[in-house]
Amino acid sequence: MTLAQRFVPGEAPARRDDKPDLDSPARIEAMVDSFYQRVLDDPLLAPVFLEVARIDLDEHLPLIAAYWKKMLLGDTAYDRHMIAKHRAVHDKQPLTGAHHERWLALFTANLQEHFSGPNTDRARLLAARVMDNLYRQLSQR
Repeated sequence: MTLAQRFVPGEAPARRDDKPDLDSPARIEAMVDSFYQRVLDDPLLAPVFLEVARIDLDEHLPLIAAYWKKMLLGDTAYDRHMIAKHRAVHDKQPLTGAHHERWLALFTANLQEHFSGPNTDRARLLAARVMDNLYRQLSQR
């Protein structure tokens, strides 16, 4: 906080950029779309998604958006068990630490480039926790 800023109870501090927060379904959908553009351009992750998991983007992207809407906005539409889905992929081709690290790096870079605010910070934290948990779950098999 600079001398020009004043703390006012109940008011959020002024944002330092004009990037939107992940505070609406439309913004979460935009985040998912821009993230998956990165994933599908990535030489390590694209084959896992397209050749091993054989995802159908028209089905997959709305599911992932629903997951983030649940986590960030409290929406209740997402009710799947993501660990089971990832185990099935892992059984076909092991998902290594390199896969998890790349996913998290791309996710974080996407947030950094396009979004800012409390929900964005929460998404960054949740993504790290999800990757840590997923890696531990898959490594224990």
